[in-house]
Order: sequence, then C-alpha cells, then structure tokens
Amino acid sequence: MVRQTWRWLLGVLILAGLTAPLSARYDETRSDWIRGIFTGNSPRARTLPEAEAWRQAIDLVDATPGAFILVGTGRSMQPLYPAGTILVLRDGDYTDLRRGQTVVYRNRDRRAVGHVLVAKARDGWRVRGLNNRTHDPEPVVNGNLVGVVVGAFHPQRGVVGQVAAARRPSGRAVFLSENDR
Repeated sequence: MVRQTWRWLLGVLILAGLTAPLSARYDETRSDWIRGIFTGNSPRARTLPEAEAWRQAIDLVDATPGAFILVGTGRSMQPLYPAGTILVLRDGDYTDLRRGQTVVYRNRDRRAVGHVLVAKARDGWRVRGLNNRTHDPEPVVNGNLVGVVVGAFHPQRGVVGQVAAARRPSGRAVFLSENDR
C-alpha cells in the first residue's frame, strides 16, 4: 500500500512538472471569459515598448472622433488591463452599450472607475472588476458614463522612448479592487 502511494505521488509530481510550463504560458485574456465574467466586447491590451504604446494610443485617438486617453491604476481589472495600461476611450452613447464592454464611469465619490458591463438592469448597468467578488455598489447610468474603452496598450517599463510629455494626458481611470472600496 505504501509503495502504491509513493508511485501515485511520484506520478502526480512528474505530471505537475510537465504541465507547469504549459500553465505558465496560458494567457487568460485570450478567452472571451475571464474569471467567469464575459469580456468579449473589450479590447485586449497590447504589450509594447513604452514609446510605441503611447504612439499607437495617440494615433488611435487622432483617428477616432470623440476619443481621449486615460491611464489605469489599481488591480481589479487584471489580467485584462494591468495597472499602467494606456486606455483609449471614446464618448459612448448609453443606448449603444453592450455586455462585456469595459467602460469608465464616475462613482459617487466622483472617481473615474473602469470596469466591465455585466448585466443591464432597470436602474442601469451592473459593472464589476475582474478581481472583485461582487458588482460595484452603483450602476452605470447615462449621467455617470465617461466613455467606452476602444483600445488598450500596456507599456513595457524600462523600454523608454522619446514621447513628448505634452502629448501625454494626465487623466487616470481607477481600477477599483474590493480592498480599495
């Protein structure tokens, strides 16, 4: 019996060792569902050298009417949007919102929050951060909607380029985690 247990344990350890490299390469953001939340209508962040990330974000703003840039902070939208992700938003028409889009809205404290639209309710859209256990306490309504994310660029730090500081906006969208509430 002891010998069978050791063989079983050895088999599990070998299997874990063989599959560890595969799981390390698994990219959760390739799926339309992340941690049980539909995110299929949200753009995936492209990881680029910092200067290139800013250049592509600025080019997208220039090509998109009503677009602007915010930089995300916080942990609640990881792995889709790590802290520091450059978000390109466009003014959104509330009636055009769809489940799975990432939006930025102003909460009761007037902070800009970027989370995913989960469900349409009578009093507005329920939103949730990917790392949060519950929906946000207030819904997204026409009056607090800031914009819809149409592009996301995650700059590789340490790969600094020459981007004019004047072209970098100072706005921030906060990815609120439960710990931050």
